[in-house]
Amino acid sequence: MNAFVSEAAQLRQCLLPGLMNTSGPEKLPEFFDELEQDQSSSCTARLILHQLRWLDYIVKPQQLANTLIEPIVAFLKDWMQQHPNLTVPILDTLSNLTVHADSLDDVRQMVLDGLSSADVDDLAVMIKFLLQTVTTHTVDTTIFDIRQNLDMRALVRLQQTPQQSSDKPAQSPEALILESIKLGIQFHRFVHASWIKSLLALETPRGHKVIDLLVLLIFYSMASTKKKTEGIIRKKIMAGLITSRLIKEVLVDHAAGLASYWGTIVVLAESLLRSSQQDLLLTCCAQALYTHAFIGCDAYHRQEMIGSLVTHVGSGVADEMNVALQVLLTLAQKHPKELAVYSVFLKGILDYLDSLTLLQIRILFDVFNLLALKGNEHITDDSSLWSDINIVVRKQLSNPRVKYKKIGILGAMSSIKVLNAPDVCCEQSSGGAGSSTQGIAKQAPFTQ
Repeated sequence: MNAFVSEAAQLRQCLLPGLMNTSGPEKLPEFFDELEQDQSSSCTARLILHQLRWLDYIVKPQQLANTLIEPIVAFLKDWMQQHPNLTVPILDTLSNLTVHADSLDDVRQMVLDGLSSADVDDLAVMIKFLLQTVTTHTVDTTIFDIRQNLDMRALVRLQQTPQQSSDKPAQSPEALILESIKLGIQFHRFVHASWIKSLLALETPRGHKVIDLLVLLIFYSMASTKKKTEGIIRKKIMAGLITSRLIKEVLVDHAAGLASYWGTIVVLAESLLRSSQQDLLLTCCAQALYTHAFIGCDAYHRQEMIGSLVTHVGSGVADEMNVALQVLLTLAQKHPKELAVYSVFLKGILDYLDSLTLLQIRILFDVFNLLALKGNEHITDDSSLWSDINIVVRKQLSNPRVKYKKIGILGAMSSIKVLNAPDVCCEQSSGGAGSSTQGIAKQAPFTQ
């Protein structure tokens, strides 16, 4: 034999039994009962299964794989209908099997029909299954059905119920849903193209849903689709299709699901604010992004937003400066304690006083005074921010040039306005700090 076979592999091939026929594994189901009852190593079915591991070659392996998988898929379909509580593991299994997508049409339809009534924690796996098993022929209808049946507003209400809030997962269901959508988009390129087509077909503000803006944020977070997505968002805002009201709803009600996208939102807000001189609607939406994202995001991204706003104030572009200052004023009025944490970064704006108009200076001093008097629970005469305001005002008032005296007067009048605001007076009197407020007022240069 060695004289005719020069390689060991050829010799080994000659010693192998005949090519395996696909009918062999088809006989295995006849031995299932024996396999369950007989745990010994001499069990016929177990011996056959063990031998399958050592085969070097199989005739028509794809046909064999399909023959083995088809009954499994059929069984899982029936099992899912009989046991809805097993939907998640069954769908996870089906999405990981190499099955022809057409054979799962009835399962996909079943999942689509159940989206509106499914358990919150099951939605992410259902979306993942739908997008990973979709075909080019069914992608349009699948995305349409997802948009119609996945009610993000109802999802928020469900998460706010005591049953949901008492046992929250490590990652919110909304975050998992967005991650499933992102994975589906990356899994099939045609999913992105079809979803963009469905978004471009929306022609009314009412037609744009929460999920549409969330999907646009997903697209904007991906480097390959960022530029195109920004153009779509900009056009829809200028056409009045994406409104500041929709932005507020997404950022406020769905903040839990946006944990991975706050950096993306900051970049988008910066871009829209730089283009604010082109259209008033861009200005409104940029303001909404900054204002509502600041409340929902974490401390790191809040600092990023404040740094971005300070940069806009120092840009020298009037529209950018006005919008950025207005955002800071809104935050100082509505959320002074949260904004006061970043007052050390805001002080950098004082370096730009010479380049600000009188109106902008007045807004800036309003921001600082609100943070100094409302942002701290315990106000003392030597409070850092209040002391800095006094130093700046004194310095400007003592300057012989009229320009700087005007700045000092604006700062002084802003302090008086905030000190006499009803909410400040009520807070100080209810907290037993009326004498402290009076002491602060006496320290101010404009009251002497």
